[in-house]
Amino acid sequence: MSASASHIDGIHNLPQALFHTVKHHASSPAQWYRKNDTYLPISYAELQKRVKHIASGLMRAGIQAGDRVGLLMENRPEWAVFDYALLSIGAVTVPLYCSYRTLDISYVLNDSGSIAVITSSDKLLRNLLAAVEQCPDIQHIYAIESTCSSNKVQLMSSLESGEVAHDALAQRLINVDRDTLATLAYTSGTTASPKGVMLTHGNIITNLESVPSVIDLNNANDGDRFLSFLPLAHMLERTASHFLPYSFGLSVAFAERPDTVAKNMIEVQPSVVITVPRMLEVIRGRILAQVNKQPTLKRKLFHFFITRSSQKKTGFFTQSLLSLLDKSIARKIRLRFGGHLRVFICGGAPLPIDIAEFFEALGLPILEGYGLTESAPLLSVNPMSDRRLGTVGTAGKGVELCFADDGEILARGANIMPGYWNNKQASREALIDGWLHTGDIGSMSSDGYLTITDRKKDIIVNSGGENIAPQRVESLINADEKIEQSVVYGDKKPYLVALITPNKEACIAWAKEQGLPESDWQHLCESNILKKHLQTKINTILKPLNPFEQVRRIHLLHEPFSTEDGTLTPTMKIKRRAICERYADAIASLYL
Repeated sequence: MSASASHIDGIHNLPQALFHTVKHHASSPAQWYRKNDTYLPISYAELQKRVKHIASGLMRAGIQAGDRVGLLMENRPEWAVFDYALLSIGAVTVPLYCSYRTLDISYVLNDSGSIAVITSSDKLLRNLLAAVEQCPDIQHIYAIESTCSSNKVQLMSSLESGEVAHDALAQRLINVDRDTLATLAYTSGTTASPKGVMLTHGNIITNLESVPSVIDLNNANDGDRFLSFLPLAHMLERTASHFLPYSFGLSVAFAERPDTVAKNMIEVQPSVVITVPRMLEVIRGRILAQVNKQPTLKRKLFHFFITRSSQKKTGFFTQSLLSLLDKSIARKIRLRFGGHLRVFICGGAPLPIDIAEFFEALGLPILEGYGLTESAPLLSVNPMSDRRLGTVGTAGKGVELCFADDGEILARGANIMPGYWNNKQASREALIDGWLHTGDIGSMSSDGYLTITDRKKDIIVNSGGENIAPQRVESLINADEKIEQSVVYGDKKPYLVALITPNKEACIAWAKEQGLPESDWQHLCESNILKKHLQTKINTILKPLNPFEQVRRIHLLHEPFSTEDGTLTPTMKIKRRAICERYADAIASLYL
């Protein structure tokens, strides 16, 4: 039995899709959670029961349609319970990343005007309580479990304890349609202040309507199983391994933690995994590290298999050898993923083609797609039946793609956000005449396959899919008296590096104070002692930022950027692309 478009035909809101699934798959597993070293199922009937109890409890607590409610929680079954409960009563879910610092939490809660916030346990609650001190609109704080003595915190059980208000809940649900605001998904944007992307029920449902034409999904009792480990605050994970499976009768297992994913894969035996390029890079690195420990013959056979498997035309002898190697080599690797994995769905950052070819050779195909939070997030995706490595596939159902004169990709469709919350200027800049300006440069083949060729905007998307505004990091670094200029780099890379032009006068004075032997300026910039000193200062400066915003390595330049060498504009603005091209070798050395 395969999932089909009938699961969402005529659906007006996201909870309706879930409740429709329950009618057909009440006893089937909806979720899997780990307890006592084993994974246990939660049926669709039980999930619906909990959603309706929580929804009724939220209504009794005074949560009205349109109210914003923060959700700060690890990936776990209750994430879905609270999300669908909020959506069922017309409220707006405001997801918060578990990695958020106190200032980030308070900013998002205040900007969104949230009146309540929900978390899991004491680990996250401590930061939340500190943040809420700066959030005067917060009226309710709920936790799944807590030993906290604060009278501000109520337990989840208090919301579940009452009766289900069937009539009131049904009326609330009737009033939720495709145009109803479902969520505010905050993204870093190009400034230090995050922007709240407004997404409606219809925006997300439009994404789900693309699924049947992309991949066949099995919703029988032993059907497709997802492993959820990317943050559910990220729209890729939320749409693809949250709304998608619950709308099509599939099941979701939750990894214990990001660092236990490898172990959990073997336990869960997933068939579909949502991932980002960085994870695939790490996995490939670990596989190759193991291969390099093998005897010479085994290493050669492995690389022969990977190289030749990607070639479409092979002779009978080669094909027979590849079949044998698949059984002796690739099958063992596939077992590390549980033995049932049939597809990675990859997004969030550009996927290097050599990574895609590597996993394809191992019999672990990748569906690469492209999108933005502003498009809920899907704009295009490779169909399972015709994957084109190096492209991001064809436009999703109902999505129109075209190009501006400079090659920027523009998108229009029912999946595009209505705008940014409380930010009309940013909305006007992003949405022009109904078209979303993506900030990415691309091209399209004659049969509609999109390729991303460049990035128009300065946002760095690292290989883990994290969005980083370089100006934010650079402005902090440049505030130090010993640093004149900085350019941060890290697109498609696992960590940030920076080119630094030190302040000549301040650094020479420091060198004299340290009693360093006199030398010329170039020699000082090339010395490890100055590099180490500035790296330590940068580490201290950036410590309040997120881990992925830290600059791991730096390269010092003895000549500043200038208009004469083409690295500055006439108005003294950094020409980022020109700098990265000019110093490509220096940047590359920082990743060795």
